[in-house]
Amino acid sequence: MKKIIVMFIAVMTAVVLCACGGEKQITGDAGQGGKAAGGYLFETKGTKVEIDSEMSKIEDALGEPISYFESESCAIGDLDKVYTYSGFRIDTYQFDGIDYISDVIFTDDTISTPEGASIGDSVDNVKEIYGEPTSEDDQRLIYEKGEMKLVFLIDGTTVSTIEYLTKKLEA
Repeated sequence: MKKIIVMFIAVMTAVVLCACGGEKQITGDAGQGGKAAGGYLFETKGTKVEIDSEMSKIEDALGEPISYFESESCAIGDLDKVYTYSGFRIDTYQFDGIDYISDVIFTDDTISTPEGASIGDSVDNVKEIYGEPTSEDDQRLIYEKGEMKLVFLIDGTTVSTIEYLTKKLEA
């Protein structure tokens, strides 16, 4: 019986330690002087939203989010935060107490990239705007620039979601 209890505790400890999918490492310059990813930019309300830039620098310009959520980080820093605005969501990660933008995800077709792509566009239209992707498969087109990715999730031949993602948190 004692062996079963010890084994159960060991298994539960392993589950808790692995629950977040393993520890991620920040690569590149994130958290070092606020140096951003240097890739594609999202722009809304005259505000440029750059991956790996400080969220505090754009919060006021974006206004009050529709919703806000934070949780303890499983990977980097103290907190992961999610800001939901009309048409998009911004996720952040913390490094040395500063919130950096990890991704921007489009939630509907009311917004578009500065280059003119939006949810509902055809794959052909995206390729006409951006050229051939860095990589692609049946479910996504991926464009890489600097330390970030611009990802178009596709359903058949139509864009279903657009995501700007940091490469600095890749496992």
